[in-house]
Amino acid sequence: MRTKENRYFFNIVFIYAIIFIYACTPRDFERPNIILIMADDLGYGDIGCFGNDDIRTPFLDKLASEGLKFTDFHSNGSVCSPTRAALLTGRYQQRSGLEGVIYADPRNETRQRGLDIDELTFADYMKSAGYATGIVGKWHLGYRVEYNPVYQGFDYFRGYVSGNIDYHSHVDQGGFPDWWHDLEKIEEKGYVTDLITNYSMEFIERNRDQPFCLYVAHEAPHYPFQGRNDKADRYPGYPRRKIPSQGTRRDKKAAYREMIEVMDEGIGKIIDKLEEHNLKEKTLVLFCSDNGGIGKIGDNGNLRGTKGTLWEGGHRVPAIAVWPGYIAPGTVTDEIVLSMDFFPTFVNLSKVATKKDFKFDGTDITRLLIEDRSLPDRSLFWKYGNQKVARYKDWKLIVDHDTTKLYDLSTDISETINLVNLEEVMVSRLSSELDLWETDVLKGVKLKTR
Repeated sequence: MRTKENRYFFNIVFIYAIIFIYACTPRDFERPNIILIMADDLGYGDIGCFGNDDIRTPFLDKLASEGLKFTDFHSNGSVCSPTRAALLTGRYQQRSGLEGVIYADPRNETRQRGLDIDELTFADYMKSAGYATGIVGKWHLGYRVEYNPVYQGFDYFRGYVSGNIDYHSHVDQGGFPDWWHDLEKIEEKGYVTDLITNYSMEFIERNRDQPFCLYVAHEAPHYPFQGRNDKADRYPGYPRRKIPSQGTRRDKKAAYREMIEVMDEGIGKIIDKLEEHNLKEKTLVLFCSDNGGIGKIGDNGNLRGTKGTLWEGGHRVPAIAVWPGYIAPGTVTDEIVLSMDFFPTFVNLSKVATKKDFKFDGTDITRLLIEDRSLPDRSLFWKYGNQKVARYKDWKLIVDHDTTKLYDLSTDISETINLVNLEEVMVSRLSSELDLWETDVLKGVKLKTR
């Protein structure tokens, strides 16, 4: 005969068993709309929910409170083009021959390069899965018309193809007008950040009755540092006038702050547009930066390094994911996630199988998003300029100008204590993995120009 204490014990066991079964059961979901918002050169500490008290970002802060904040999210590159190549393909950028920046200067041979249209992009895939696809804002994966986003899976393109343009005159750093509607270069007045917001809302309005995948590629807060009411600095042929690339605004930090705040305001308007059409619960919104902030202007928190380096400040960036009803509000994860993980995640969310012979370097993070499941352990790699990195769990090996250093990021996120002489086994392991990775991603790569 059961005692009262025994019944209590069995009830508790039963409750925990149910909780365990529920936690281990994959949760079903309706395939969502997807909005991927990428800031440009936004540092790890540049917004309120990541510790900034000077720059007002109420809408991003609200998104973080309503969804998931990533504390260990990384761009695949520490500069613009490589990260975008990895983001679009779900693979390391080295595989598509785009390890470095594509420059605006016509005298630089990289201006002839681009993301080859033979590459499978997430836009190609989402389009084949029945989604309307659009990109508004920055492309930076090829200046030539042959590399235009409409040839890379996007139904709609409104923005610019270069690395940065004047926020008012829309002239790039090579002195060329650069504002496009699909394949047509056009003239249009307006502050770039506001235009990106307006056309993003227009895309949502136009496609509200069908699944859509929208890539909102902001210019902010990349230089030139210009607010809404500043004058244009660049005009066609402007390099001959020797205008500084960062613009003529004297108080650049004030301009930088305004640029982030205007972007944040626009993100709020995009979310309002979703709510207007009852789409918020049907839409996964992702936010991240393409690399770390620049020196002296950007805020990378307590991370070492800046944009263009492979210290943490060059590629650890703020990131947020929101999907009401699926992602628990106010959650935080320290799982290591990269830009290239989005494409395989989109494949799973779309519920349409991809080619069996196609392999991603990124991994599907769906269960991390909606069930807070840990990701499988994996080694990850970065390479740019004279630096190379291998990362496994909290161990980070960095080869910097042929000098090898090892850091334990769990206790030394600022990368100040070199453990290379104390952890020889880990150094050997990561060095070998880095060599094998570099050989693999560069195997058969040919730099293509048209």
